[in-house]
Amino acid sequence: MLIRKTIRFKDKLRFAKIIITQIPESMQTQEYLSRINYQEKAIADLASLQGLMKAHLLNVPFENLDIHQKVWIALDEEKIYTKIVHQRRGGFCYELNGVFRQLLIQIGFDVQLIGAKVFQSATQTFSPPTDHMALLVRTAGETYLADVGFGDFISVPIRISALTHHEEACGRFRLTQTDEYYYVVEKYDEKTAVYIPCYTFTTAPLLLNDFTHSCYYHQLSPDSNFTKNKVCSVLTETGRKTITQAKFMVTTDGVKTEQPVPDEAAFSLWLAKEFAISL
Repeated sequence: MLIRKTIRFKDKLRFAKIIITQIPESMQTQEYLSRINYQEKAIADLASLQGLMKAHLLNVPFENLDIHQKVWIALDEEKIYTKIVHQRRGGFCYELNGVFRQLLIQIGFDVQLIGAKVFQSATQTFSPPTDHMALLVRTAGETYLADVGFGDFISVPIRISALTHHEEACGRFRLTQTDEYYYVVEKYDEKTAVYIPCYTFTTAPLLLNDFTHSCYYHQLSPDSNFTKNKVCSVLTETGRKTITQAKFMVTTDGVKTEQPVPDEAAFSLWLAKEFAISL
């Protein structure tokens, strides 16, 4: 099914672009809502956007397990939908935000893919422009940053403005417009009492295929964090739980506990028990 959307974001770029969106033929809105355990009526307003994003984060983990299983991840919306909804798996940003965008479009939101440069703490630099995929969603005359594919990050959308302070259960965040084109999202670090950048982005609209090179890079390059370590992480009502090759971590009301993962068998058991994923 083809949906034609005319999207206008009133920022300094003053762009208006027509995007032709291919909705996966297999996609059923109610089926997707059941996958994320969303119980309310879904309409194109801010309350629904907040609820949908939170439900997605609580039920669909951020994970890179296919990369370590040598299962190729293609930017194919049908395959991504099947993986996340039918196979009840998670994914990384290109998969999670890519398919979440399709759900929002089905519900009636004006939504746009954007690219983001991720902050690299080791070098104090930012990665390439399409290293991360996020979403801009317009509702009730405002534009919001929505993201279900960045791990330990916001759990509800942040309003786009010259300066937005955003405080929630996941932490304190600040969104700042740094120049005519760029915005940066930062998270407050309690230990150092400073805001640390998460990523920087522009509101320029992109298509799914614009992320192809970055998607390939993160599956193939030995320099990619995704090829170096397995990870599966999901938001919980009281914090977050995460498993890597080395340890299983649970944060509950700000208190973090860790247990070692001794071998592959233990990893698989925890993955099935805590994340309902069996490879």
